[in-house]
Amino acid sequence: MNVNLNPNNYNISFGKKSAIERPVMDYSYEYHPYLSMEYRKPVTLKKALYDILRDKKIDRGVIGEKDVIYRFINDLRAQGDILKSKIIKLAGFGARAAVFETEDGQILKLTDGNHFSMKRPAKDFDLPILKSGHKGKTYYYIEEKLSRHDIPDYFVEEMRDMIKAAGLRPHDLYDGDTHQLGLSPKTGKLYLLDPECARYKTVFHALFDKAKRLVKRI
Repeated sequence: MNVNLNPNNYNISFGKKSAIERPVMDYSYEYHPYLSMEYRKPVTLKKALYDILRDKKIDRGVIGEKDVIYRFINDLRAQGDILKSKIIKLAGFGARAAVFETEDGQILKLTDGNHFSMKRPAKDFDLPILKSGHKGKTYYYIEEKLSRHDIPDYFVEEMRDMIKAAGLRPHDLYDGDTHQLGLSPKTGKLYLLDPECARYKTVFHALFDKAKRLVKRI
């Protein structure tokens, strides 16, 4: 495997855009640490993943473990043309997920494991999935790109209420966490961006819900 690690191919800046057609690394800590990476010209998902591995600040805690990225690449080799998807931006990154914006204006999310906690079913407040698949522990989801600007703080409380009404508990969704929410440009509907923020109250609740769904199928 040949990977060009020449640092001269990249222009790294903090919050500034490059005047040349190279990735721009922007490290933001407004709510939680993540790496964003923007391209002037579309690149393949495979290249974008290698660009994440190339960045030296990964080991400083900005991003999770490198082996997750390597597993994304290796697992997705068997998933058709996903690695050939055209990427214009790495929108966010956590220890177990990477979120990209595609050339056609959609969101491509990669996760280390199912992004629905305890494989709970999708709820009305969850962002609809346009396409999905997985290989091993690597899951991918293609979703609508939501508007995340100027979302009022009280929408966070509304989302918590919707999660509770669905019999789940809000997780890691506190006052002011509007970065976990988005509005559909098409319908104006409010959605939860990270399904991990809505979880079963206990393992018992998860098993009970699964049993109810099995009974309905009979």
